[in-house]
Amino acid sequence: MKKTRIFSTMLATVICMASLPAINVFAANQQRTTTLDLTVAGFQNDQKNEDEGWSWDADTLTLTLDNVDFSTGNKSSIKVDGLKSTTILFKGENKLESSATIISRTDRGSKDTGLTLKGEAKESKLSLVETGNLPSMDQPNITFESGTVDIQGGAAITLYTIKVMEAAVNIDTTMADPQDGWNDGLYANGSIEIYGGEVNVKAGRIGLFVVGIGAPEPKTGLRIEGGKLDLEGGLADVYLGSGNVKNGIISAGDITLKGKKGIFLYDCEKCEITGGTFHVDECEDPFMAHKDSSGVFEIADADYTKVDKAEEAAKALNKDNYVDFTAVEKALEAIDRTKNLTQQSDVDKMAKDINDAVEALVYKSADYTELDKAEKAAKALNKDDYEDFSEVEKALAAIDRTKNITEQADVDAMAKAINDAVANLVKKTPASSQPDSVSSSDASSDTSSSASDSSASDSSSSDSKATDSKSDSSSKAASNASNTNPSTGVAGGAFALALLSGAAVVMAKKKK
Repeated sequence: MKKTRIFSTMLATVICMASLPAINVFAANQQRTTTLDLTVAGFQNDQKNEDEGWSWDADTLTLTLDNVDFSTGNKSSIKVDGLKSTTILFKGENKLESSATIISRTDRGSKDTGLTLKGEAKESKLSLVETGNLPSMDQPNITFESGTVDIQGGAAITLYTIKVMEAAVNIDTTMADPQDGWNDGLYANGSIEIYGGEVNVKAGRIGLFVVGIGAPEPKTGLRIEGGKLDLEGGLADVYLGSGNVKNGIISAGDITLKGKKGIFLYDCEKCEITGGTFHVDECEDPFMAHKDSSGVFEIADADYTKVDKAEEAAKALNKDNYVDFTAVEKALEAIDRTKNLTQQSDVDKMAKDINDAVEALVYKSADYTELDKAEKAAKALNKDDYEDFSEVEKALAAIDRTKNITEQADVDAMAKAINDAVANLVKKTPASSQPDSVSSSDASSDTSSSASDSSASDSSSSDSKATDSKSDSSSKAASNASNTNPSTGVAGGAFALALLSGAAVVMAKKKK
Protein backbone atom coordinates (compact mmCIF):
# COMPACT_ATOMS: atom_id res chain seq x y z
CA MET A 1 0.00 0.00 0.00
CA LYS A 2 2.81 2.37 0.95
CA LYS A 3 4.76 1.58 -2.26
CA THR A 4 1.65 2.29 -4.33
CA ARG A 5 1.32 5.78 -2.84
CA ILE A 6 4.98 6.58 -3.52
CA PHE A 7 4.65 5.47 -7.13
CA SER A 8 1.50 7.58 -7.59
CA THR A 9 3.26 10.65 -6.24
CA MET A 10 6.25 10.18 -8.55
CA LEU A 11 3.97 9.70 -11.54
CA ALA A 12 2.05 12.89 -10.76
CA THR A 13 5.33 14.83 -10.47
CA VAL A 14 6.52 13.59 -13.85
CA ILE A 15 3.22 14.55 -15.47
CA CYS A 16 3.40 18.08 -14.00
CA MET A 17 6.97 18.59 -15.17
CA ALA A 18 6.07 17.42 -18.63
CA SER A 19 3.34 20.04 -18.84
CA LEU A 20 5.78 22.93 -18.15
CA PRO A 21 7.18 24.95 -21.10
CA ALA A 22 10.69 24.12 -22.23
CA ILE A 23 13.44 26.19 -20.61
CA ASN A 24 16.67 27.04 -22.44
CA VAL A 25 19.34 26.59 -19.83
CA PHE A 26 21.90 28.04 -22.29
CA ALA A 27 20.46 31.56 -22.38
CA ALA A 28 23.63 33.23 -23.79
CA ASN A 29 24.37 32.92 -27.51
CA GLN A 30 27.44 31.15 -28.77
CA GLN A 31 30.41 33.50 -29.17
CA ARG A 32 31.59 34.18 -32.71
CA THR A 33 35.34 34.45 -33.26
CA THR A 34 35.54 35.03 -37.03
CA THR A 35 34.51 37.94 -39.24
CA LEU A 36 30.89 38.04 -40.35
CA ASP A 37 31.60 39.07 -43.95
CA LEU A 38 28.45 40.30 -45.66
CA THR A 39 30.30 40.86 -48.96
CA VAL A 40 30.84 37.21 -49.80
CA ALA A 41 28.67 35.39 -52.32
CA GLY A 42 26.60 33.50 -49.80
CA PHE A 43 25.05 36.70 -48.47
CA GLN A 44 23.27 37.35 -51.73
CA ASN A 45 20.62 35.23 -50.06
CA ASP A 46 19.14 35.24 -46.59
CA GLN A 47 21.31 33.79 -43.89
CA LYS A 48 20.70 32.89 -40.26
CA ASN A 49 22.63 31.57 -37.30
CA GLU A 50 20.41 31.03 -34.28
CA ASP A 51 23.23 29.75 -32.11
CA GLU A 52 25.13 32.99 -32.53
CA GLY A 53 21.99 35.16 -32.55
CA TRP A 54 22.12 36.86 -35.96
CA SER A 55 20.22 36.82 -39.25
CA TRP A 56 20.62 38.48 -42.66
CA ASP A 57 17.85 39.76 -44.94
CA ALA A 58 19.34 40.04 -48.42
CA ASP A 59 16.39 42.00 -49.85
CA THR A 60 16.54 44.84 -47.31
CA LEU A 61 20.28 44.52 -46.64
CA THR A 62 19.50 44.27 -42.93
CA LEU A 63 21.64 42.39 -40.43
CA THR A 64 19.79 41.66 -37.19
CA LEU A 65 21.81 41.13 -34.03
CA ASP A 66 20.01 39.59 -31.07
CA ASN A 67 22.22 39.52 -27.96
CA VAL A 68 25.34 38.54 -29.93
CA ASP A 69 28.87 38.21 -28.60
CA PHE A 70 31.57 38.66 -31.25
CA SER A 71 35.22 38.56 -30.23
CA THR A 72 37.29 38.37 -33.41
CA GLY A 73 40.87 39.05 -32.34
CA ASN A 74 42.75 41.08 -34.95
CA LYS A 75 40.02 40.70 -37.56
CA SER A 76 36.97 42.86 -38.12
CA SER A 77 33.83 41.62 -36.43
CA ILE A 78 31.58 42.65 -39.36
CA LYS A 79 32.43 43.69 -42.93
CA VAL A 80 29.96 45.41 -45.27
CA ASP A 81 29.92 46.48 -48.91
CA GLY A 82 30.90 50.16 -49.17
CA LEU A 83 28.81 50.55 -52.31
CA LYS A 84 25.62 49.47 -50.58
CA SER A 85 23.49 50.88 -47.79
CA THR A 86 23.45 48.39 -44.95
CA THR A 87 21.32 48.46 -41.81
CA ILE A 88 22.28 46.78 -38.56
CA LEU A 89 19.22 46.22 -36.37
CA PHE A 90 20.15 45.28 -32.81
CA LYS A 91 18.01 43.81 -30.05
CA GLY A 92 18.87 43.32 -26.41
CA GLU A 93 22.55 43.76 -25.53
CA ASN A 94 25.20 43.08 -28.14
CA LYS A 95 28.99 43.21 -27.94
CA LEU A 96 31.54 43.35 -30.77
CA GLU A 97 35.22 43.33 -29.77
CA SER A 98 38.32 43.44 -31.96
CA SER A 99 41.79 44.92 -32.22
CA ALA A 100 40.99 45.79 -35.84
CA THR A 101 38.30 48.10 -37.21
CA ILE A 102 35.20 46.48 -35.76
CA ILE A 103 32.74 47.30 -38.56
CA SER A 104 34.76 47.71 -41.74
CA ARG A 105 33.90 48.03 -45.43
CA THR A 106 35.21 47.20 -48.85
CA ASP A 107 37.75 49.63 -50.23
CA ARG A 108 35.26 51.48 -52.34
CA GLY A 109 32.57 53.79 -51.03
CA SER A 110 29.95 56.25 -52.23
CA LYS A 111 28.51 59.48 -50.82
CA ASP A 112 25.06 57.84 -51.11
CA THR A 113 25.84 54.61 -49.27
CA GLY A 114 26.89 53.65 -45.80
CA LEU A 115 25.78 52.12 -42.52
CA THR A 116 22.67 52.72 -40.43
CA LEU A 117 22.61 51.56 -36.80
CA LYS A 118 19.13 51.03 -35.45
CA GLY A 119 18.03 49.77 -32.03
CA GLU A 120 14.78 47.87 -31.78
CA ALA A 121 14.03 49.81 -28.59
CA LYS A 122 15.59 52.67 -26.70
CA GLU A 123 17.13 50.15 -24.29
CA SER A 124 18.65 48.08 -27.09
CA LYS A 125 22.43 48.37 -26.95
CA LEU A 126 25.34 47.80 -29.32
CA SER A 127 28.79 47.93 -27.70
CA LEU A 128 31.91 48.30 -29.86
CA VAL A 129 35.22 47.69 -28.09
CA GLU A 130 38.32 48.48 -30.22
CA THR A 131 41.64 47.55 -28.62
CA GLY A 132 44.18 48.14 -31.41
CA ASN A 133 44.34 51.96 -31.83
CA LEU A 134 42.23 51.74 -34.99
CA PRO A 135 38.82 53.23 -35.84
CA SER A 136 35.85 51.43 -34.36
CA MET A 137 33.97 51.96 -37.66
CA ASP A 138 35.07 53.12 -41.12
CA GLN A 139 32.20 53.77 -43.54
CA PRO A 140 31.18 56.12 -46.38
CA ASN A 141 28.40 57.48 -44.16
CA ILE A 142 27.12 56.51 -40.72
CA THR A 143 23.64 57.19 -39.36
CA PHE A 144 22.91 56.57 -35.69
CA GLU A 145 19.16 56.22 -35.93
CA SER A 146 17.99 54.80 -32.59
CA GLY A 147 18.91 52.69 -29.59
CA THR A 148 22.17 53.05 -27.69
CA VAL A 149 25.64 52.69 -29.21
CA ASP A 150 28.62 52.55 -26.88
CA ILE A 151 32.09 52.94 -28.44
CA GLN A 152 35.38 52.42 -26.63
CA GLY A 153 38.89 52.75 -27.97
CA GLY A 154 38.60 54.12 -31.51
CA ALA A 155 36.79 56.87 -33.40
CA ALA A 156 33.85 56.32 -35.73
CA ILE A 157 35.03 57.73 -39.08
CA THR A 158 33.39 58.44 -42.44
CA LEU A 159 34.34 59.58 -45.91
CA TYR A 160 31.37 61.87 -45.93
CA THR A 161 28.71 62.41 -43.27
CA ILE A 162 27.88 61.28 -39.76
CA LYS A 163 24.28 61.78 -38.66
CA VAL A 164 22.72 61.33 -35.24
CA MET A 165 18.93 61.13 -35.27
CA GLU A 166 17.38 59.81 -32.02
CA ALA A 167 20.11 57.45 -30.83
CA ALA A 168 22.23 57.73 -27.71
CA VAL A 169 25.90 57.68 -28.75
CA ASN A 170 28.48 57.28 -25.99
CA ILE A 171 32.16 57.42 -26.99
CA ASP A 172 35.35 57.17 -24.94
CA THR A 173 38.68 57.12 -26.80
CA THR A 174 40.93 58.35 -24.02
CA MET A 175 42.55 54.92 -23.76
CA ALA A 176 43.82 55.03 -27.36
CA ASP A 177 47.46 55.84 -28.01
CA PRO A 178 47.77 59.66 -28.04
CA GLN A 179 50.29 59.54 -30.90
CA ASP A 180 49.19 56.69 -33.16
CA GLY A 181 45.64 55.96 -32.04
CA TRP A 182 42.37 57.12 -33.51
CA ASN A 183 41.52 58.96 -30.35
CA ASP A 184 38.87 61.33 -31.69
CA GLY A 185 35.17 60.79 -31.07
CA LEU A 186 33.24 61.29 -34.32
CA TYR A 187 35.51 61.98 -37.30
CA ALA A 188 33.91 63.06 -40.58
CA ASN A 189 35.79 63.99 -43.72
CA GLY A 190 32.56 65.62 -44.78
CA SER A 191 30.10 66.84 -42.16
CA ILE A 192 28.64 66.00 -38.77
CA GLU A 193 24.89 66.54 -38.39
CA ILE A 194 23.03 66.11 -35.13
CA TYR A 195 19.23 66.32 -35.10
CA GLY A 196 18.32 64.72 -31.77
CA GLY A 197 19.23 62.01 -29.31
CA GLU A 198 22.31 62.21 -27.12
CA VAL A 199 26.00 62.48 -27.95
CA ASN A 200 28.42 62.02 -25.08
CA VAL A 201 32.07 62.11 -26.10
CA LYS A 202 35.25 61.94 -24.05
CA ALA A 203 38.09 61.97 -26.56
CA GLY A 204 41.86 61.92 -26.28
CA ARG A 205 42.10 64.52 -29.05
CA ILE A 206 38.93 65.99 -30.61
CA GLY A 207 35.31 65.29 -29.73
CA LEU A 208 33.64 66.15 -33.05
CA PHE A 209 36.21 66.45 -35.84
CA VAL A 210 34.89 68.01 -39.06
CA VAL A 211 37.68 67.79 -41.62
CA GLY A 212 35.59 69.22 -44.40
CA ILE A 213 37.12 67.78 -47.53
CA GLY A 214 33.98 65.80 -48.26
CA ALA A 215 31.39 68.25 -46.97
CA PRO A 216 28.21 68.38 -49.06
CA GLU A 217 26.95 71.57 -50.66
CA PRO A 218 26.68 74.29 -49.49
CA LYS A 219 29.71 72.99 -47.66
CA THR A 220 28.24 73.13 -44.18
CA GLY A 221 30.61 71.12 -42.04
CA LEU A 222 28.67 71.17 -38.77
CA ARG A 223 24.94 71.21 -38.30
CA ILE A 224 23.33 70.88 -34.86
CA GLU A 225 19.55 71.17 -34.83
CA GLY A 226 18.68 69.36 -31.63
CA GLY A 227 19.74 66.75 -29.13
CA LYS A 228 21.83 66.85 -26.01
CA LEU A 229 25.61 67.01 -26.36
CA ASP A 230 28.25 66.59 -23.68
CA LEU A 231 31.69 67.02 -25.25
CA GLU A 232 35.21 66.88 -23.83
CA GLY A 233 38.25 66.70 -26.08
CA GLY A 234 41.91 66.85 -25.13
CA LEU A 235 42.62 69.33 -27.94
CA ALA A 236 39.16 70.68 -28.70
CA ASP A 237 35.54 69.71 -28.19
CA VAL A 238 34.61 70.62 -31.79
CA TYR A 239 37.09 71.25 -34.61
CA LEU A 240 35.91 72.86 -37.85
CA GLY A 241 37.82 72.83 -41.08
CA SER A 242 41.10 71.77 -42.46
CA GLY A 243 39.74 71.43 -45.98
CA ASN A 244 36.99 73.19 -47.90
CA VAL A 245 34.32 73.35 -45.20
CA LYS A 246 32.82 76.84 -45.18
CA ASN A 247 30.70 77.10 -42.09
CA GLY A 248 28.99 75.56 -39.14
CA ILE A 249 25.40 76.15 -38.07
CA ILE A 250 24.00 75.56 -34.59
CA SER A 251 20.29 76.33 -34.29
CA ALA A 252 19.18 74.18 -31.36
CA GLY A 253 20.26 71.61 -28.81
CA ASP A 254 21.58 71.48 -25.28
CA ILE A 255 25.36 71.70 -25.56
CA THR A 256 27.96 71.27 -22.82
CA LEU A 257 31.60 72.06 -23.62
CA LYS A 258 34.21 70.78 -21.16
CA GLY A 259 37.57 70.80 -22.99
CA LYS A 260 40.26 73.49 -22.91
CA LYS A 261 38.98 74.70 -26.27
CA GLY A 262 35.30 74.48 -27.07
CA ILE A 263 34.39 75.11 -30.71
CA PHE A 264 37.59 75.80 -32.63
CA LEU A 265 37.63 77.34 -36.13
CA TYR A 266 40.71 76.39 -38.11
CA ASP A 267 40.00 76.77 -41.82
CA CYS A 268 36.37 77.79 -41.69
CA GLU A 269 34.71 81.04 -42.72
CA LYS A 270 32.20 81.25 -39.89
CA CYS A 271 30.13 79.45 -37.34
CA GLU A 272 26.57 80.71 -36.98
CA ILE A 273 24.91 80.17 -33.63
CA THR A 274 21.23 81.07 -33.80
CA GLY A 275 19.82 78.85 -31.08
CA GLY A 276 20.53 76.23 -28.48
CA THR A 277 21.49 76.23 -24.82
CA PHE A 278 25.17 76.29 -23.93
CA HIS A 279 26.95 75.24 -20.75
CA VAL A 280 30.55 76.42 -20.85
CA ASP A 281 31.56 76.90 -17.22
CA GLU A 282 34.15 74.10 -17.45
CA CYS A 283 35.62 75.28 -20.76
CA GLU A 284 38.55 77.71 -20.84
CA ASP A 285 37.93 79.05 -24.38
CA PRO A 286 34.41 78.08 -25.52
CA PHE A 287 34.55 79.87 -28.89
CA MET A 288 37.94 80.28 -30.50
CA ALA A 289 39.39 80.82 -33.97
CA HIS A 290 42.93 80.00 -35.06
CA LYS A 291 45.24 83.02 -34.91
CA ASP A 292 45.79 82.90 -38.68
CA SER A 293 42.17 82.23 -39.51
CA SER A 294 39.63 84.76 -40.74
CA GLY A 295 36.86 82.63 -39.31
CA VAL A 296 34.31 84.36 -37.11
CA PHE A 297 31.48 83.42 -34.81
CA GLU A 298 28.12 84.97 -35.58
CA ILE A 299 26.15 84.55 -32.40
CA ALA A 300 22.60 85.71 -31.84
CA ASP A 301 21.70 87.83 -28.84
CA ALA A 302 20.54 86.11 -25.70
CA ASP A 303 16.83 85.86 -24.98
CA TYR A 304 15.92 88.43 -22.32
CA THR A 305 12.21 87.58 -22.15
CA LYS A 306 12.42 86.19 -18.61
CA VAL A 307 14.57 89.10 -17.44
CA ASP A 308 12.13 91.62 -18.92
CA LYS A 309 9.22 89.97 -17.15
CA ALA A 310 11.04 89.79 -13.82
CA GLU A 311 12.27 93.39 -14.12
CA GLU A 312 8.80 94.72 -14.92
CA ALA A 313 7.26 92.91 -11.97
CA ALA A 314 9.95 94.12 -9.56
CA LYS A 315 9.72 97.74 -10.67
CA ALA A 316 5.95 97.69 -10.21
CA LEU A 317 6.38 97.12 -6.47
CA ASN A 318 6.23 99.94 -3.91
CA LYS A 319 9.54 99.71 -2.06
CA ASP A 320 8.07 101.58 0.92
CA ASN A 321 5.83 98.60 1.64
CA TYR A 322 8.77 96.36 2.52
CA VAL A 323 11.15 96.03 5.44
CA ASP A 324 14.23 95.84 3.16
CA PHE A 325 14.17 96.34 -0.62
CA THR A 326 17.94 96.48 -1.19
CA ALA A 327 18.31 92.90 -2.53
CA VAL A 328 15.80 93.63 -5.28
CA GLU A 329 17.56 96.87 -6.18
CA LYS A 330 20.92 95.07 -6.41
CA ALA A 331 19.45 92.35 -8.65
CA LEU A 332 17.98 95.00 -10.95
CA GLU A 333 21.29 96.86 -11.10
CA ALA A 334 23.07 93.62 -12.08
CA ILE A 335 21.14 93.26 -15.35
CA ASP A 336 23.61 93.09 -18.24
CA ARG A 337 22.06 93.34 -21.70
CA THR A 338 25.23 92.63 -23.67
CA LYS A 339 25.03 88.84 -23.43
CA ASN A 340 24.75 86.61 -26.49
CA LEU A 341 22.95 83.33 -26.94
CA THR A 342 25.85 81.22 -25.75
CA GLN A 343 25.63 83.09 -22.44
CA GLN A 344 21.94 82.43 -22.02
CA SER A 345 22.51 80.71 -18.70
CA ASP A 346 23.93 83.98 -17.34
CA VAL A 347 20.85 85.84 -18.50
CA ASP A 348 18.54 83.24 -17.00
CA LYS A 349 20.39 83.65 -13.71
CA MET A 350 19.71 87.40 -13.77
CA ALA A 351 15.99 86.69 -14.01
CA LYS A 352 16.22 84.11 -11.24
CA ASP A 353 18.11 86.50 -8.95
CA ILE A 354 15.42 89.15 -9.37
CA ASN A 355 12.60 86.69 -8.77
CA ASP A 356 14.35 85.21 -5.73
CA ALA A 357 14.89 88.67 -4.24
CA VAL A 358 11.24 89.56 -4.76
CA GLU A 359 10.15 86.25 -3.28
CA ALA A 360 12.21 86.95 -0.14
CA LEU A 361 10.67 90.39 0.47
CA VAL A 362 8.91 90.93 3.80
CA TYR A 363 6.05 93.41 4.11
CA LYS A 364 6.10 96.05 6.82
CA SER A 365 3.47 95.61 9.51
CA ALA A 366 0.23 97.58 9.24
CA ASP A 367 -0.21 100.73 11.42
CA TYR A 368 -2.12 99.71 14.55
CA THR A 369 -2.05 103.16 16.26
CA GLU A 370 -5.77 103.94 15.92
CA LEU A 371 -6.69 100.38 16.77
CA ASP A 372 -4.58 100.54 19.93
CA LYS A 373 -6.44 103.72 21.01
CA ALA A 374 -9.83 102.18 20.36
CA GLU A 375 -8.91 98.99 22.18
CA LYS A 376 -7.56 100.86 25.21
CA ALA A 377 -10.66 103.05 25.49
CA ALA A 378 -13.01 100.09 25.20
CA LYS A 379 -11.16 98.05 27.81
CA ALA A 380 -11.31 101.01 30.25
CA LEU A 381 -15.13 100.78 30.37
CA ASN A 382 -17.02 98.87 33.10
CA LYS A 383 -19.17 96.41 31.24
CA ASP A 384 -21.57 96.23 34.22
CA ASP A 385 -22.57 99.86 33.63
CA TYR A 386 -24.21 99.00 30.31
CA GLU A 387 -27.30 97.09 29.29
CA ASP A 388 -25.45 95.05 26.58
CA PHE A 389 -21.66 94.99 26.22
CA SER A 390 -21.46 91.98 23.87
CA GLU A 391 -20.86 93.94 20.64
CA VAL A 392 -17.83 95.62 22.17
CA GLU A 393 -16.50 92.25 23.30
CA LYS A 394 -16.98 90.81 19.82
CA ALA A 395 -15.13 93.72 18.23
CA LEU A 396 -12.24 93.30 20.68
CA ALA A 397 -12.08 89.56 20.07
CA ALA A 398 -11.87 90.16 16.30
CA ILE A 399 -8.55 92.03 16.56
CA ASP A 400 -5.93 90.41 14.27
CA ARG A 401 -2.38 91.69 14.68
CA THR A 402 -0.88 89.76 11.77
CA LYS A 403 -1.87 92.24 9.09
CA ASN A 404 0.76 93.87 6.89
CA ILE A 405 0.87 97.28 5.33
CA THR A 406 -1.12 96.22 2.28
CA GLU A 407 -3.96 95.19 4.60
CA GLN A 408 -4.24 98.55 6.40
CA ALA A 409 -7.91 98.82 5.45
CA ASP A 410 -8.63 95.68 7.48
CA VAL A 411 -6.91 97.16 10.53
CA ASP A 412 -8.81 100.44 10.16
CA ALA A 413 -12.04 98.47 9.94
CA MET A 414 -11.23 96.74 13.25
CA ALA A 415 -10.75 100.11 14.96
CA LYS A 416 -14.00 101.43 13.50
CA ALA A 417 -15.90 98.35 14.63
CA ILE A 418 -14.73 98.88 18.23
CA ASN A 419 -15.54 102.60 18.20
CA ASP A 420 -18.98 101.99 16.67
CA ALA A 421 -19.78 99.33 19.27
CA VAL A 422 -18.77 101.70 22.11
CA ALA A 423 -20.83 104.56 20.62
CA ASN A 424 -23.93 102.38 20.56
CA LEU A 425 -23.70 101.37 24.25
CA VAL A 426 -26.74 102.17 26.48
CA LYS A 427 -26.23 102.79 30.21
CA LYS A 428 -28.35 101.02 32.75
CA THR A 429 -31.06 103.24 34.60
CA PRO A 430 -29.85 104.04 38.20
CA ALA A 431 -32.10 102.98 41.20
CA SER A 432 -34.08 106.02 42.96
CA SER A 433 -32.90 107.26 46.47
CA GLN A 434 -36.39 108.78 47.56
CA PRO A 435 -39.33 106.83 49.22
CA ASP A 436 -42.35 106.04 47.13
CA SER A 437 -44.62 109.17 46.69
CA VAL A 438 -48.18 109.42 47.93
CA SER A 439 -51.07 111.65 46.80
CA SER A 440 -51.76 114.97 48.57
CA SER A 441 -55.33 114.00 49.43
CA ASP A 442 -54.18 110.81 51.14
CA ALA A 443 -51.52 112.73 53.03
CA SER A 444 -54.08 115.35 54.22
CA SER A 445 -56.52 112.72 55.31
CA ASP A 446 -53.90 110.77 57.22
CA THR A 447 -52.59 113.92 58.88
CA SER A 448 -56.06 115.10 59.92
CA SER A 449 -56.91 111.76 61.44
CA SER A 450 -53.65 111.69 63.30
CA ALA A 451 -54.20 115.19 64.64
CA SER A 452 -57.76 114.36 65.81
CA ASP A 453 -56.58 111.26 67.58
CA SER A 454 -53.81 113.20 69.24
CA SER A 455 -56.19 115.91 70.38
CA ALA A 456 -58.60 113.41 71.87
CA SER A 457 -55.92 111.71 73.85
CA ASP A 458 -54.43 114.92 75.16
CA SER A 459 -55.23 115.81 78.79
CA SER A 460 -57.71 118.70 79.19
CA SER A 461 -55.37 120.04 81.77
CA SER A 462 -52.73 120.90 79.11
CA ASP A 463 -51.70 124.49 79.69
CA SER A 464 -52.05 127.22 77.15
CA LYS A 465 -48.32 127.62 76.99
CA ALA A 466 -47.90 124.15 75.62
CA THR A 467 -50.68 124.77 73.18
CA ASP A 468 -49.08 128.01 72.04
CA SER A 469 -45.82 126.23 71.61
CA LYS A 470 -47.40 123.65 69.34
CA SER A 471 -49.14 126.37 67.41
CA ASP A 472 -45.89 128.18 66.87
CA SER A 473 -44.16 125.00 65.83
CA SER A 474 -46.90 124.18 63.39
CA SER A 475 -46.79 127.65 61.94
CA LYS A 476 -43.04 127.46 61.47
CA ALA A 477 -43.32 124.06 59.88
CA ALA A 478 -45.94 125.33 57.52
CA SER A 479 -43.80 128.31 56.69
CA ASN A 480 -40.80 126.14 56.06
CA ALA A 481 -42.83 123.82 53.95
CA SER A 482 -44.05 126.66 51.81
CA ASN A 483 -40.44 127.74 51.20
CA THR A 484 -39.16 124.25 50.36
CA ASN A 485 -37.37 123.81 46.98
CA PRO A 486 -39.90 122.80 44.31
CA SER A 487 -37.77 119.79 43.52
CA THR A 488 -39.14 118.13 46.69
CA GLY A 489 -42.43 117.77 44.83
CA VAL A 490 -46.06 117.63 45.98
CA ALA A 491 -45.31 115.57 49.05
CA GLY A 492 -43.73 118.55 50.81
CA GLY A 493 -46.78 120.76 50.26
CA ALA A 494 -49.16 118.10 51.47
CA PHE A 495 -47.14 117.64 54.63
CA ALA A 496 -47.31 121.38 55.34
CA LEU A 497 -51.08 121.45 54.90
CA ALA A 498 -51.42 118.56 57.30
CA LEU A 499 -49.50 120.40 59.99
CA LEU A 500 -51.67 123.49 59.60
CA SER A 501 -54.82 121.45 59.85
CA GLY A 502 -53.58 119.80 63.03
CA ALA A 503 -52.74 123.16 64.55
CA ALA A 504 -56.22 124.52 63.79
CA VAL A 505 -57.89 121.66 65.57
CA VAL A 506 -55.78 122.17 68.67
CA MET A 507 -56.62 125.85 68.74
CA ALA A 508 -60.30 125.12 68.46
CA LYS A 509 -60.21 122.76 71.40
CA LYS A 510 -58.35 125.30 73.51
CA LYS A 511 -61.02 127.93 72.99
CA LYS A 512 -63.72 125.58 74.10
